[in-house]
Parts: sequence; C-alpha cells; structure tokens
Amino acid sequence: MTEYVFLAIFLPLIASVLSLFVPKEKGKAWLVVVGAFLSAVFSVLAYAPAELYARTYAVPWIPQLGLYISVHLDQFSGVMGMLVSWLVFFIVLYSVKYMEGDYRPGWYWFFMGFFATSMLIITYADNLWFLLMGWEGVGLASWALIGHWYKDDEPDVKWVGHPGDRIALVDYFWPPSKAGLRAILTIRTGDSAFLVSLAYIFAALGTVQLSGLLELGPAVSALGLLPLFLFLLGPLTKSAQFPFTEWLLTAMTGPTSVSALIHAATMVNAGVYLLIVTAPVFALVRGAQIYFLAVMVFGALTAVLSSIIALTADEFKLVLAGSTAANLGIIAAAAGGAGLLGLRGEALLPLLWIAFMQIVGHAISKAPLFMGYGAVIHESGTKYLGAVGRLGRYMKVTAFAMWLAMLSLIGMPPFAGFFTKEMASDNIALGFGGLSGILVAGLIAFLAPLYGLRLIGLSMVHGPEPKEHIHEAHPIMWVPYTVLSLATIGVGGYLAYLYSDKALELIESPGFLAFLVGLAIALALYVFKPGVRSRALEPLWKIGYRRFYLPWLYDGLVVWIYHNLAHAVYWAVDRGVFDNAYHVALPWIFGRLSAAFRRLQTGNLSWYLLYAIAGALIVVLLVLA
Repeated sequence: MTEYVFLAIFLPLIASVLSLFVPKEKGKAWLVVVGAFLSAVFSVLAYAPAELYARTYAVPWIPQLGLYISVHLDQFSGVMGMLVSWLVFFIVLYSVKYMEGDYRPGWYWFFMGFFATSMLIITYADNLWFLLMGWEGVGLASWALIGHWYKDDEPDVKWVGHPGDRIALVDYFWPPSKAGLRAILTIRTGDSAFLVSLAYIFAALGTVQLSGLLELGPAVSALGLLPLFLFLLGPLTKSAQFPFTEWLLTAMTGPTSVSALIHAATMVNAGVYLLIVTAPVFALVRGAQIYFLAVMVFGALTAVLSSIIALTADEFKLVLAGSTAANLGIIAAAAGGAGLLGLRGEALLPLLWIAFMQIVGHAISKAPLFMGYGAVIHESGTKYLGAVGRLGRYMKVTAFAMWLAMLSLIGMPPFAGFFTKEMASDNIALGFGGLSGILVAGLIAFLAPLYGLRLIGLSMVHGPEPKEHIHEAHPIMWVPYTVLSLATIGVGGYLAYLYSDKALELIESPGFLAFLVGLAIALALYVFKPGVRSRALEPLWKIGYRRFYLPWLYDGLVVWIYHNLAHAVYWAVDRGVFDNAYHVALPWIFGRLSAAFRRLQTGNLSWYLLYAIAGALIVVLLVLA
C-alpha cells in the first residue's frame, strides 16, 4: 500500500524529467501521458477508505527538525488522490493535440509532470514540512505554465482583457508574462505567512505531523489564534479567496489545458482541501469559532462577488475562471460552516466530507468545460463571448459535453453538482444560521444558472454565425472532456443512491428554490429569448465587468504605494543614512582627524620626545590601574 502511494506521487515527476531527454515533441508528450496514467492506476490501488489520519506512513528525513516524508491514507486523501491523478491523465492526453506544434514543448511537458507530483504531495502529506514542498512546487509550476507563452504574442487569444483598455492610467489587459508574475507574487504573499505559522506550530508543539497534532488533543488549545490566521493566509491566496481573487482571473493567459488542470480542478483546490483536512486539529484551539467564522465569511463573500464577475465577463475562460472562484468560495464557506457546527456539538467529519465532496463535484464539472472551450478557442480563433456563436451546429460532440458539464456545475439534478452544491449550501446556511444563512445560500444558488447558461446560450445556441468553417475538435481532444462530462451523470447517480434519504430534503430546500428562479430567468434571457437589456442594471453590470475595480487596486493603488514607499526608503535610508554616512560623514571625520594628526608632525625633536614621555606615562598609569 505504501509503495503504491509513493509511486502515484512520483511517477509523473519521473516521466517529466525523462521527457527532457527525449528529442521529439510527441515522445515527450506520450511519455508524460503514460506516467500520468500509471500514477492514476496506483492512486486507485492506494485508496484506503479510513477515518481521517487513521493510516499514516513515515520515512525519516531530518527527524531532529521534525522533517519526515510521511503520508496519510484515508477517505479524504484517497478520493483526492484519485481525483487529481485521473484529471491529470485526461488533461495531459487532451494536451497531446491541443499543444501540438507549440514553441516550448520541453518546458510545458516538464512542468505538467512536476505540477502533478507537487499536487499529489499536498494531497497525501501528513507532515506539514513535506506538504510545504508540494505547496511551493505547485506555485512554481503555476508561474511557469501561466506565463508559458512568454513571447506575449496573439493578444486577441492569449491575453486576458482587451488590449488598450485602461482605467485611471491602469491597464485592464494582461499578457502571459505579466499574469505569471502577478500570480506568483500574490501566492507568495500568503505563503510567507503560511511558513511563519508552520514554524510557530513546530516551536510551540514540537511537531507538524497532522496525525500527531490530532493526537495531542487538548494540548493544541494553547496554540492560540495567531498561527491559525497566519496559516489561513496560505489557503486564502492559493484558492483565490477575496480579496486575492484577481490572480486566478488573469491566470487565464496560460494554455487552456493549464487552466483546466491548475486553475480549475486541482491547484486552486489545494487551499480549500487544506482547510478541510486541518479543521479537526484547529477545532481544538481555544477561540477556534473566530477562525471558522472568518473562513466562512471569506468564502461566502468570494462566492457572491465571483459569481457576479462570471456573469458580466465577456471572455469564455474568464467566465469559467469567475465560476471557479465562486465554487472555491462555496467550498471554503462550507468548510467554515462545518467547523462552526462541529464546535456546536455536531459530528465534524461528516460535515467536512460534505465540503470535500463539493471539490469533487466542481472538479469533474469544470475541467471538461475548460477543455471544451479550449477547443472552441482553438477552432474559432477568438476568446470573446459574442464574437462567435451557434457552435452547437458545428461542434455537436463538444456542445453535448458542455451542456452536461455546465448543468452539473450550476447544480441541476440529477448531476453530481446538484448533490454536492446543495449539501455544501446547507453547511453555509446552518453555519450562518437564521435568515442570513438562507439569504447567502440562496443568492449563491440563484447566480449560478445565470452565469452558466449565459455562457452556454450565447456560444452554443445563439450568437453570430462563424465567419470561417468550424469543425469538431480532434478525438484526442474531445474524448477526455466528453468522458469527464459523462462522469458527472455517473457520479450523480452514485450520490443519488448514497444520499437517497436526503434527496427530497435537498429539492425542498430554499437554496434549490432560489436555483429554480435563477434557472427560469437564465433560460429566458440566454436560451429562449436572448438580447434583453436593462439600463437600470447597467451600473451594477459595469462594476462586475470591471471586477469591482480590484485590478485598479492591485495594479494601480498598491503599486503606487509600494513604489513611493520604496522611493521614500531609498532617500531616507539608502541615500539619507548609508550614502551620507559612508560618503559624507565618515570621510569628513577622517579628514578632520587626519588634519589634527598632521599638526602633531612639527619636525621639532623636543616635541616628539614630549609625546614619547606622555605616551609612556599613559601606559604606566593603565598598567598600574
């Protein structure tokens, strides 16, 4: 069993390293595909449906520093490992054709395998120092793949935003090189606090083994809230929670296969996954209800605001990116709600399992959507919603797969997304409690069909006819996303069987009623009778389209403050202290001392004799003292 999990983790990395020595592009591609497939097979063999941290395996690394290469096999890591590895396999298979003829195949295929191993380390790691290796690895791979097209060519396809669009001297368009840097700087902000929290926990408790921390029991309560909130910054930035959502939206400059893998189905889930698996430990800390409340509020705020961004975006991938952030917010809010309900006396692990299942429901719905719309961009040559439409006539298989995946994403029964999203919404509603919980969960459910059917309706059903001939994507591309789309039905059927006693309760919930209202409006506006406009909503629409002016904040105000602060520090410290000290003060002091000593050189022997006698007397006095 232990060998299986380590093979699942490291086979993609081994394949990616070997791909560097393969001269031909197809050889590199298929080598990584084989490595990903074997990893997926071993993840199934390693599956162990045990309680959280019930089975752990450790190999000493630097035990004096608490460093162990250790893994935990349980229901959470087992399912997450299979989810990650099989998605990696399907997406790298899709990439064989999608990335054909790319100008950096070696870079792409190495970092895809490197990413897969890094993400699987996060999934299985029991030791937080070992987890940190994967945590930093996915950050590095994210930067490398977001900025893969470093030449910044083809602005109308590979950039995010409309070239030339500006607000108050701030550019509202992002080329790949800038987006990659933007992502890694944002993520590293949270990672810095995350690293400090790990050091704090190790210094206070002597271990960072997740299983070991849980075994400490009440002793963990002395930890306090400071390391918890430092820890929280890592998942908040990694999973693009408000106000750190922007990096995820501009990460769409990477290849669509990268968006499907890293920024929809796996890497961005690392943060919320960590929130879930650490919740039983942090629930033992005194004052943990404040921590879980913060997680829930950040998640709910992210879900609502990102849904509005998805509803107003005019790029295929940007709509999907906004919906990704929204679903990550749902997962975070559900995890926070689970923690609060657990502190109130309810069973914590089943509630956390509900939040975790939303990771699964979202991933198997979103990955095919990204791949499908990647095929649309590949065939139509445009990324803009409204530039091309009626694609269901020309790409029938793709349209079928996109409808299935989107219906699951927005929460339509009997797809997987219905069960996972409705149960997660229950966590949120009960966590907030009362009318506020119903309103928050209802608003999230109401917005989902609006942004989902807007994308499908205005691209697959309506819109301008393509100016050039468009045909179905290559089978190597459409087979992976069609299989994943069909999986939303299969998983939905399994969940219907598993939660058959809750199905009626979910359908009768206020959240599902809000979903039906949103669905009816979305069908009217975007499927049956598109083109309806309302001037009354235009100001709100513009705020959402401008992403609540967060780009202006990050690329304008924050940069201006940082630049001027750096300028002030330069003049005050570098020029004011060091330059003046080394180049002005010290030369002046030595000059004055030199002038004083030069006066002692008179050429008169009697004076020299007097200096010698005075010096000798001083030495004698010092010795006697």
